[in-house]
Amino acid sequence: MKYINKIFSLFAIALMAVACDPDAESYTPGGLEEGNQGICFAGNYTQTVEVEPGVTSFILTLKRSVTDAAGSVDIKVLNNEENIFICPSTASFAAGEATTTLTVETPSAAAGILYNLKLAVSGDNVSEYTSGYNEISVNFSIIKWESIGTGYYLDGTVSTFFGVDPSMPMAVKLERAETATSVRFRFDSPFARVATETVDEYGGYDGYPFNEESDVVPGKYLFTIDVTSQGAALSPVDLGMDWGYGMFSIGSVYGNLSTNIATYPLGTYDEKAGCITFPANSLYIKMADYSEGAASPCANPSYLYLNGDAYLESLEAAK
Repeated sequence: MKYINKIFSLFAIALMAVACDPDAESYTPGGLEEGNQGICFAGNYTQTVEVEPGVTSFILTLKRSVTDAAGSVDIKVLNNEENIFICPSTASFAAGEATTTLTVETPSAAAGILYNLKLAVSGDNVSEYTSGYNEISVNFSIIKWESIGTGYYLDGTVSTFFGVDPSMPMAVKLERAETATSVRFRFDSPFARVATETVDEYGGYDGYPFNEESDVVPGKYLFTIDVTSQGAALSPVDLGMDWGYGMFSIGSVYGNLSTNIATYPLGTYDEKAGCITFPANSLYIKMADYSEGAASPCANPSYLYLNGDAYLESLEAAK
């Protein structure tokens, strides 16, 4: 066995030496055939497409190397799981276009189910000497949202500019979904409502307690938080309120606001405690008409408790 291992090691070293030898012969792909435009799919071989409920189509991108004239390719369907997909039979480029799109319809797809579509390009403008793929596999799904009841959001962002209490709980109706890469939570912005004086059994307000009617900007504003193995991130969102300096907006900070160096943390998700925490400096806040809309890191943390008991337990733990 030791002898075999030694032979294998010498063989591996020899392979490494050849790979690192600058004089070793290397493979160079050939050029396009004469008159061939080199049309292929852009992106990876395996592509993931997730859409919100109500969306009944998605777009794929094709590219080509030669753009001086119009061109086209045939689209072949290699796999159409449960016949969910309706796909055009050709894709065309206008003269001068380096990319074009292909719209795939999905009118009968159901939420929460993963479907697969495999496509290939064929014809005189398809070459094996391209930088993309002549075949792709698309994993498609419609995100399935489920109501998980009332949660409690404690905001530490607005206090960056104004001396308001960051510990006031706001009751929000939570939804949860599982995507290909994350667990996702969402809720309507409580800042787009004026809170009544009455609180619920957990002390939660039904809007932002520091708002007046004139502060609210009518519209739909949705908080969306993705939890991955790296942490929790809040997608940029308008709050739906204006205190005289333009619309408030907040979101996760992925890097230093001035140098773009990744120094700010993502949030954390404690599943057992039922809480998502955005620590100090992990969210930014800005107002559209203040300091040219520049973003500022938030000195106070923000919290989303996934239910009332989780919020009350946090109060007990803090005593």
